[in-house]
Amino acid sequence: MFSHDTVEGRAVCLESYGSLKKGAVVPETNELYADVESWLAEGNQLADFSGYPEVPMSEEQLQQWRESASVTSRQGEQQLIIAGLDEQVEAAIGAIEDPLQRKLTSAWYRRASTWERMNPEFIALGQALGLTDEQMDEHIREAMKL
Repeated sequence: MFSHDTVEGRAVCLESYGSLKKGAVVPETNELYADVESWLAEGNQLADFSGYPEVPMSEEQLQQWRESASVTSRQGEQQLIIAGLDEQVEAAIGAIEDPLQRKLTSAWYRRASTWERMNPEFIALGQALGLTDEQMDEHIREAMKL
């Protein structure tokens, strides 16, 4: 079964068919689109397009993403507001036990122009706020949309 994004000109494979695996996104210009055409020629109908499937990243891909992901401080701070964490930041930083890490995190929070996902101060702030690694990832992903 396939759905079709007519705006982008791509088919989404909803169930494995021929050489296409479930979740594959196939542009009309790709040679594998012939499988979609064969399926349609069998009398099948395209399902309504409901978006692209989310494909989980491998651990290696996740690590690469984390190492390259960043947002502006405006995006990061706005996401803190949206998440309802903005009013907890100062207290969370003040509760960091290591004095050097506390000072570094405070200086970073007040002056950084970019928030990199793997920045030690971003991680320290996230941990101080009680966020897991996955929640810190999500914070960056959501901030990227702002």
